[in-house]
Amino acid sequence: MTVERLIVEWKHLSSNVGSYPLTIDEYTNDLTARDAIELVLGWATDAVRSGIGDSIKEADAAFRAATFYDGGIAVGTFFRVDAESGWWWRRRPTSGELGAYLDRVL
Repeated sequence: MTVERLIVEWKHLSSNVGSYPLTIDEYTNDLTARDAIELVLGWATDAVRSGIGDSIKEADAAFRAATFYDGGIAVGTFFRVDAESGWWWRRRPTSGELGAYLDRVL
């Protein structure tokens, strides 16, 4: 797995989270791409960190726009969300099949 691939996956999820067609299990797996990006950001030089940050800025904004903060309740029902978890784990889709599923089970 390369950083470029992780960024592509994050951009894809961010642009499709409002119509996410898969299950919560696939969704939590897809969120781990953003975890991996965050790890790389922690290890990277300032120049690399800046480049990665520029690459994911729009995807982060798109993800925030298509989700809402719930403190990790929805995703945390199916996957461990703790104090170390990134902000993306504390948000849930506002629409789509996954959003409707989470509305029903919570």
